[in-house]
Amino acid sequence: MQVMTEIELRDTLSMNIKKYRKGKFTQEQLAEKIGVSSQNINDIEGKRRWPRESTLIKIADALEIDVYQLFIPHNLNDIKIDDTDENAKIRAKIQEQLVSDFRNSMNKMLDKWEKAEV
Repeated sequence: MQVMTEIELRDTLSMNIKKYRKGKFTQEQLAEKIGVSSQNINDIEGKRRWPRESTLIKIADALEIDVYQLFIPHNLNDIKIDDTDENAKIRAKIQEQLVSDFRNSMNKMLDKWEKAEV
């Protein structure tokens, strides 16, 4: 299994938010809908800030997608998955794993920053 680097994760997240937001919301409208500042959305799309887990969930909900779809590399975005009970279970497992991996990556990054500040 290939693991994405932090840079690849940021790029993928940024591109996917822009893709799913296009034609639905401006950055300002999305920010207002989920209760964050437009600067926050701009920073996430600009790869200057990682969103909190709760913000990721709100973004996905507003864009009417599952959270895991925000992390599918752009060259795989056009894959369509049939809407069956079994596939729903698989999507839920993937989403849980992505959120867990995201949380672990964020904790490692925060640990690095803490050590650098000491």
